[in-house]
Amino acid sequence: MTRCKNLFHLTLPLVDLLLALTCAYVSPALTNSLGPLFGWQAVPEFNAFTASPFMAGAAVVFVPILLRMVGYYHRNNLQRVSTAIRQLFTFVVYCLCMLGLYELIRSTEGSVFMNRIILVNIVLLPLVLFLRFYIMRLLQMNTSIGRRHLRSVLLAGAKEDIEQGWNSLPDFWKRSLRVVGSVTPDTSQEQVQQLIEEHHVDRLILMGGISAYHAHEETVTRCELQGIDIYVHLKDSHPVNLRADVSDIGENRVLILTSTPVYSWARAFKSVFDRVMAAIAIILSSPLWLLAAIGIKLSDPKGPIFFKQMRSGLYGRPFAMWKFRSMYADAEARLAEVKEKYGNEMEGPIFKLTNDPRIFKFGHFIRKFSIDELPQLLNILMGDMSIVGPRPLPVYETKEFPEISQRRRLSVKPGLTCYWQVEGRSNTEGFSFMVNKDLKYIDNWSLWTDFVLILRTIPAVLFGRGAK
Repeated sequence: MTRCKNLFHLTLPLVDLLLALTCAYVSPALTNSLGPLFGWQAVPEFNAFTASPFMAGAAVVFVPILLRMVGYYHRNNLQRVSTAIRQLFTFVVYCLCMLGLYELIRSTEGSVFMNRIILVNIVLLPLVLFLRFYIMRLLQMNTSIGRRHLRSVLLAGAKEDIEQGWNSLPDFWKRSLRVVGSVTPDTSQEQVQQLIEEHHVDRLILMGGISAYHAHEETVTRCELQGIDIYVHLKDSHPVNLRADVSDIGENRVLILTSTPVYSWARAFKSVFDRVMAAIAIILSSPLWLLAAIGIKLSDPKGPIFFKQMRSGLYGRPFAMWKFRSMYADAEARLAEVKEKYGNEMEGPIFKLTNDPRIFKFGHFIRKFSIDELPQLLNILMGDMSIVGPRPLPVYETKEFPEISQRRRLSVKPGLTCYWQVEGRSNTEGFSFMVNKDLKYIDNWSLWTDFVLILRTIPAVLFGRGAK
């Protein structure tokens, strides 16, 4: 992590903490000032930090932690304005949930006025935080830096990679740099050292992705020995959310590059949430399990109630996925025959057919309302699946992926629902459409994303949209 990034991560949370402290301090007076507009009775000489010091202090200290949880600091204050607004909205939702929990456990006098102060603060603080974000974003993007303070940089890579990479960088960042030379495979190490010493280089930018790191190993080592920062510019073909971290393993240091959600408290919470919600859902849906069992046995008495199939889980590890059987007992044996006779409505390795003759009438019903998926709650309890994640495909379909890059959808646990289920849900947009939706989920994962997808799945299931 660079010095600049360290400074950013230390300074902005501290600034936001001070802003939260200021808002908490002035909100009682502001509440009294707004009182006449809403018919509120004023309470003179009230201070949140004396009336409820533990509550006020804990709330203020928790502000930067919540903001980090919602990703407010991930993009060095340069995320899109719409993204910042969404993150602050999520922050407000968490605050309201905490307020509701607090209300359940406290019983103190003056609670009405205290609630008004808290609500005023919950409105005031996001506005102040957004104003701080917007001002600092403008300053970062438009501030001109004197030539004395420009950073001297070397660009390394193939000529075409250097040109394309440099042109793709944002202007506000390039304004802080002074390019003193380019290092290509033909450049000698004596020339590299001469450029470093003459121009006091403090940064090497490798253009062309990870491969450029290996192609310029001598230059990288030379810069590393002299304490020069090394940046690797990733190609467009690399995952957009590729992140780097350095971990100590015994006496060794390991550079970790990952394009999947890193393990954090959020992922730990997701794992616990999955199991708890699966257990609750099994209990609440138990009448549907009985209905499905009776309907299946009446429709096709020869076959079992449950259907088990080997599906590809995390990183392709096979696991037995359970469903309520919606097809006749000989469905697997007839697959090749049906494909040959009716074709496939999906491009790629996935087989989909609107009026599949192997499905019995009751099977269409439980498929339409996703009742056939309920046994997968058991897979979630066993840890093979998650509530939200790319749908698990049969092992034989996974082996037939047209492109190796499509296997990245296997880098997270499969789930009951994802973008494809709420935006396409078994429609025939094609295999590439499904993969793109799954990668969108992986690259933008957060607890908020899971929450939104769960809410969007409910109407899709209740109204049977797109199911086949």
